[in-house]
Amino acid sequence: MSDTCHFVPSCSPPAAIARNVLERSASGWLLSLGLIGILAVSTESADAASGRPDAVTSVSLASSVIAQNSVGYSQAYPAGAPKTSSWCNGASKPENGEPPADFTAVTGIASVFPKFGANTPNKDGKILVANGKTYVRLRSTKEWILVQDQTENEIVGAHFDAMVPKNVAVQMKIEVQTDGGTLVDGPPSGRNDLMWLVRRGGFAAGAVDSVYVQIDMKTTDPEMKVVANVGADWWRSPDSPHNGANNRGAGNSNWVELSPDWSTLYFFSGSTAQFVADPPPPLAESPLPATAAGTQRTAAGPSPCLRTLTPR
Repeated sequence: MSDTCHFVPSCSPPAAIARNVLERSASGWLLSLGLIGILAVSTESADAASGRPDAVTSVSLASSVIAQNSVGYSQAYPAGAPKTSSWCNGASKPENGEPPADFTAVTGIASVFPKFGANTPNKDGKILVANGKTYVRLRSTKEWILVQDQTENEIVGAHFDAMVPKNVAVQMKIEVQTDGGTLVDGPPSGRNDLMWLVRRGGFAAGAVDSVYVQIDMKTTDPEMKVVANVGADWWRSPDSPHNGANNRGAGNSNWVELSPDWSTLYFFSGSTAQFVADPPPPLAESPLPATAAGTQRTAAGPSPCLRTLTPR
């Protein structure tokens, strides 16, 4: 089994999450991933009225999507992640990011970990999540279709210990805000936040060849030291139960270090050339670079991960 599988259930209560989601090996975890960190992730000023970021339109913000999906551009690394998993370093995708021929659903995923090398995050700090969206691309027409939207879809999740197989999930407090955003607890010591959009996006078998996910995130406490990434999971059907045969990881982005300023996290499956030639609607108005701008991140120090990834 590829270590790009998330094995996240669809719509399960905490008890079911603990029983089903955790029936996987630590090396089988791709966190978010899935629902996302990165080179030069740009942040956008919050809208004065709602406190949420504006629509993604600026060239600098749109361009960071390439860096967030290029190997070697994580801003920092997760503490407590399996060191041999490909996603420990950041951007990781299977050779073929398409869904299996008989799969008909997808969900966006995000994960938050304590930052490797930092002091224990402030226990009172929280993570604000907004504007989560998932698009799929139709194989025949190359048209991008919105299949998940946080404004109409609930974010759920729990705290997991990625290093321990079959560990029991710890319930994560989730509060829906009046403006449609979602406030969640920060990751407790030794665990993470794993979140996903509960209602999977559906499509016809064989009709889709790629997925795109974007989510806005920020912390409520400037003392928090956490990193996040996003990704996606393919599912056999919108309501298929969790097991290894019903779920495949589409991949995940680099790690972004979160702050009290909004950061937009991005993930796309497939090749960069294909994505740049045919971007989804949120990025269609700004030209995307063919490669990541700047240099690979080294300021964060050595990676705790044992696996070395080779750019493709």
